[in-house]
Parts: sequence; structure tokens; C-alpha cells
Amino acid sequence: MGLQLTDNTLGGIVRATTSSTQMRSHFRGRVSFDDGREDDDYNRNIQIADLNALNAALAVIKWKKLFGFYRDLKCEHHSQFSIDTNLLINEDRPQ
Repeated sequence: MGLQLTDNTLGGIVRATTSSTQMRSHFRGRVSFDDGREDDDYNRNIQIADLNALNAALAVIKWKKLFGFYRDLKCEHHSQFSIDTNLLINEDRPQ
């Protein structure tokens, strides 16, 4: 998650990035391996629980698509949800 606290409201992006046998090359460019300790808003804001739940739901749905429980017409391996605009963008599809 990339979050910003402005005027006492949270904004930013919740993202789910998948690595599978179909596609792995995009992963390192999308996922940070930083420890994230400088992100105080993440540690202090109670709204983070809601966003963690959304992030987990996106990841579980993608996992179920990979294992055939849900139809997957786009085969996206990266989804971003913008909190500010309620926009879901899907990218990184195998060729």
C-alpha cells in the first residue's frame, strides 16, 4: 500500500501483485522489499485495517482465479485500487 495522510484523511493506492509460473518478470519492478519502518501513517491510523482487508480480499480472489475457482478473462498479475477515485486498474498480463 502507498498511503498519504492529508488534512486528516487517507488517500493512496492498495495493490495486489501476483507472481505465477505464467509470469514472474514484472514482480521485482512492482514490489518493494523495503522494511517500511518510516511509514508512520501505516502504524498509527485505525483505517489501515479496512485497507488491509481490501488488500487481502484482492489477493484471495486472484489466488482463486489462478486455481480455477473464478473465471479469469484478463489474467492480470497486478491490480491497483485508488482510494481517492475508487478506480481499479489491472495491468501486467502474460503475452
